[in-house]
Amino acid sequence: TFEFLNILQVHGFPRVMGVLTHLDMMKNNKNMKKTKKKLKQRFWTEIYQGAKLFYLSTINHGQYSKHELHNLGRFISVMKFRPLEWRSAHPYILADRMEHITPPEDVRLNPHCDRIISLYGYMHGVGLKPNSKVHIP
Repeated sequence: TFEFLNILQVHGFPRVMGVLTHLDMMKNNKNMKKTKKKLKQRFWTEIYQGAKLFYLSTINHGQYSKHELHNLGRFISVMKFRPLEWRSAHPYILADRMEHITPPEDVRLNPHCDRIISLYGYMHGVGLKPNSKVHIP
């Protein structure tokens, strides 16, 4: 779903390829072509222009055809991915440890005071500027 693409967007888009299924439900070829085109344009809007979208359309006895699955496997194995521009243009941190260093007396007097934390881990992308604000989900 496109909601899942938004989740991937937050994480800097790891390798993504779309697979469009249930095309056998559409009996009208003209309607199916329009739907494919609309979904491909939306997929390109969410990911990047030219992102690969693979179609699985033939179901026999409740399973996709071996030929289509073979093509999908081959497609995945030879697929080349674009470099992730977002990751190289933005700083991001992989924290493996966090320490809460706010003085306990400040927290006791005001439980809603600003907290001071120290993160330990790995820095990726471009450098993080001193005193810049960060978002911690």
